Amino acid sequence: NFILGFNPGATYGSAKRWPEARFAAIGDWAAERWNAKVLLFGSSKEREIGLRIAQGMHHTPINLCGRTTLGQAMALIKRCNFFLTNDSGLMHIAAAFHVPLVAIFGPTNHAATGPMSKNAVIVRHAFECSPCMKETCPLDHRCMLSIEPEEVWQEMVRLKRIVNRKNYSATKTQRP
Repeated sequence: NFILGFNPGATYGSAKRWPEARFAAIGDWAAERWNAKVLLFGSSKEREIGLRIAQGMHHTPINLCGRTTLGQAMALIKRCNFFLTNDSGLMHIAAAFHVPLVAIFGPTNHAATGPMSKNAVIVRHAFECSPCMKETCPLDHRCMLSIEPEEVWQEMVRLKRIVNRKNYSATKTQRP
């Protein structure tokens, strides 16, 4: 089974969170197009976020928000085939395990806090107000709201294709 991990929260503040309905749309597309099982990660403070995403999906995800220790979350993230995340600590864990990931950035500096992995893609839109480094947006959250699910999905498909090609090449060269 293809396992897609989601990290829709961000403890620093709401400004770093991409809308829940957009995570839900991606989850349904992945379930339908990749036969993916979606795992929702987050702390106990992010339970409601996980619940709203689960309720917004047609394909039932596994909502782990507030139900795992950090060690358990790390072990599960390591098993993911792909990870979709906001700028967060779990993003860095997925990157450390070389899990292919797409990270959504808005108010934070992607160059300073982005994922350190060759299997990572950052999706962001530059605005005059970003990166603002604010916990809550004093304007209209344009840095995050301008990022549509279709754009994120295209990046996920592109990265999945690249990773599959790399894995195929590695397998091919290891044969006797």
